[in-house]
Amino acid sequence: MRTFIAIDLPNDLKKEILILQSALKRENIFSGNWTSDFHITLKFLGEVDEKKIKSINSILENICGKTKQFELELRSVGAFPSANYIRVVFARVDSGNESAMLLQRQIDSALKKEGFPPEKNYQNHVTLVRVKSVTNKEKLKEIFGEHENQSFGKFTVNKIKLLKSTLTPNGPIYETIKEFILRSI
Repeated sequence: MRTFIAIDLPNDLKKEILILQSALKRENIFSGNWTSDFHITLKFLGEVDEKKIKSINSILENICGKTKQFELELRSVGAFPSANYIRVVFARVDSGNESAMLLQRQIDSALKKEGFPPEKNYQNHVTLVRVKSVTNKEKLKEIFGEHENQSFGKFTVNKIKLLKSTLTPNGPIYETIKEFILRSI
């Protein structure tokens, strides 16, 4: 099964991201696949044999049992790999990113021992759209500037999820395999 580990966003923050997505769609400056389920992927595992799920669960329970809850803020809009060559438009994780990055590195390190390769150039973000083509890069850069200091909201990260991703013609369908609660502050 195709799996990944993620931080889910609260519903009020998802609403803010949907408002941003709608504004971007109205600009009609690129084509692509719009995301409908918003989360911060900590680790993409890919195809995993169901027999390995138990050991992954054990690793995540151990890490989360030692990790305190933390605050994150989504602020501004950016692009991967760059504003000149756009393949993904995303909302940036701002405040609290150090805690999220530490959690990601702990997961990465522990799962490396299980044969999962470490992430390269990892950056916390919420994907808005996977871009196929851009018709007006200058306008898109202008939009990035308009949202440079915009906060989409803060939230407390109190759990992470191991998710199953089923690819369909209408986009991926995500199912929670298990939730892992972070230690209270």
